[in-house]
Amino acid sequence: MSTVKFERLDENRDKFVVGAKAVPEIIMDFSSITPEERNSEAMGSRILGVAALACYTNTMVNAFKRQGVEVKSLTGSATASKDKDEVNRTRYCELEINIEVGLEEKDREVFESVKDNMLNGSLLTYSLEEGMEVDYNIEMVVA
Repeated sequence: MSTVKFERLDENRDKFVVGAKAVPEIIMDFSSITPEERNSEAMGSRILGVAALACYTNTMVNAFKRQGVEVKSLTGSATASKDKDEVNRTRYCELEINIEVGLEEKDREVFESVKDNMLNGSLLTYSLEEGMEVDYNIEMVVA
């Protein structure tokens, strides 16, 4: 189990105690933007994307390692889309994950196997599938 803690430091700064060795805390500082800009930042959506990509890419890299394949490069993006539900509440309805992994051509067969498995998601992304559509687009580039 993991717990993230929140503290409002002042009207412009929020602190999230993540508790991970790699990311002990995150401080969001909104002091350089207007309140309107802050409200349109979509921070929840952005952090959701970070979480999804962190879990998904870690799962993918570990899958390649188990097969003895070295990942030469890995890039990706996560985009959340909103819609209105039946009572006109805004909700996130879709998360699109795009991944480009650089491998040697000799590893294409392993790539296809890992890709097929990753189309089922990672712990976090397939958990999200209970409440929203999650689409995965995975491409290989020769590195």
